[in-house]
Amino acid sequence: MKLKKVFTLFLILFVFAIHTSAQEKNLDSVIDGIQKKYEQINNFQAFFTQESEVKALDKVQKAQGEVWFKKPGKMRWNYDTPNKDQIVSDGKTLWFYDQDEEQVIETPLAQVSETQSTTTLLSGLGNIKKLFNASFAEPGEINPNGGYLVDLVPKGDEEYNKVTISVDKKDMMVNTIFLYDPFGNLTTVKLADIKTDTGVSDSLFDFKAPAGTEVVKPPSF
Repeated sequence: MKLKKVFTLFLILFVFAIHTSAQEKNLDSVIDGIQKKYEQINNFQAFFTQESEVKALDKVQKAQGEVWFKKPGKMRWNYDTPNKDQIVSDGKTLWFYDQDEEQVIETPLAQVSETQSTTTLLSGLGNIKKLFNASFAEPGEINPNGGYLVDLVPKGDEEYNKVTISVDKKDMMVNTIFLYDPFGNLTTVKLADIKTDTGVSDSLFDFKAPAGTEVVKPPSF
């Protein structure tokens, strides 16, 4: 799964505002609970596991590591396996470090995506409730672990068709994210040992490229 997609998913998780019909009282209550929970959080960290089913290759790609997030717009994904990849944002600049390629892509947050909804998510400033349709999901082939299961379908053009989130009923924290792309691939990101407001230092979000790394800056449009 592309690192950009993981990054977008994370911001969907943290900067949460979903529009629901007034007729769907139960769903509305769940969404309000999630939104309230994440509005109260200044920072959090978790261990993550990621599995990407690639149908064209008939294989499953696995990865794991640790993630930190701090408002506004600061985040770090440290991949431990299979490679030491990183995604880092200091709130202004986003870095995608690929260990295999010995390359880092450095991009201003505002230029990360050409789609309005993703740009809004990345900035963490806009109201995204008009960008998604939300509904309760059917468990189907994915395990909600006894929590709420909510489908988020983007109204605009995106790199994914749908995101499904599993939410713990006790603390209203999102613990699993399922992302479906237009090619029928499914990526699952599970969060564990979630800790909130632990006083994460801003220095954690400073990126320093390893020696010998090629720095690529996409052209501005």
